[in-house]
Amino acid sequence: MSSSDLYASLSGASSSWQQLELISHNLANADTTGFKAKKMVFELDGPSEGLYAELYATPTDGGHDMRPGALKRDEDPNHLALEGDGFFVVEQEGELSLTRDGAFARDQEGHLRTTAGGYLMGTGGRVEIPVGETFSVAEDGRIFGSDSGELDALRVVSGVGATSVGEGQWTGGSMDEVDQPRVVQGALEGSNVNVVEQMVELIEATRFFEAYQKAMQTSDELDQQMNGTGG
Repeated sequence: MSSSDLYASLSGASSSWQQLELISHNLANADTTGFKAKKMVFELDGPSEGLYAELYATPTDGGHDMRPGALKRDEDPNHLALEGDGFFVVEQEGELSLTRDGAFARDQEGHLRTTAGGYLMGTGGRVEIPVGETFSVAEDGRIFGSDSGELDALRVVSGVGATSVGEGQWTGGSMDEVDQPRVVQGALEGSNVNVVEQMVELIEATRFFEAYQKAMQTSDELDQQMNGTGG
């Protein structure tokens, strides 16, 4: 096996290892609210013709699978989920971000906040429920207090082009309002990770990694034999 063959096997092993890490990350978040599975795409680089034709596997960011996860009803009025496209808008330390994680909690002042402390945003600013009142959220995002009537409406934006920054938060996406949002109160969106599919990919990636390791081991053994015979 030539040195170029060795490098090709090394690139394959490295790519397979990165895929294993990505799959493991997806599986670890199979129960994370609003989690979107991450994808990886492999590209082939290097000369494909001629005497020194050799292709190397290069992993690239394949983005996220943005399909919605299944809704899980828990009847907690502070919990919200989105059916279909869109993101909730959250403000934290003066910065806006997007999320599909609707596990909000109500603070002492009546604001709905994320687990990280961010404020859920409505069209009129931070969503605030008057202290002492219960509230309901209509499918179109309008918020009603038990005594005050209509209070505000949730900001639900398309988020096209958004980039994940971890912890269920996204930034940089389109802030165009979704025309007809579908909000479900008392429910959370589950992770969209398909565990069976990910396990199949995990097995395949493991086999590829082991095959590339075997190829590199064989290359090393052949090199030693050639050096031993003066080849």
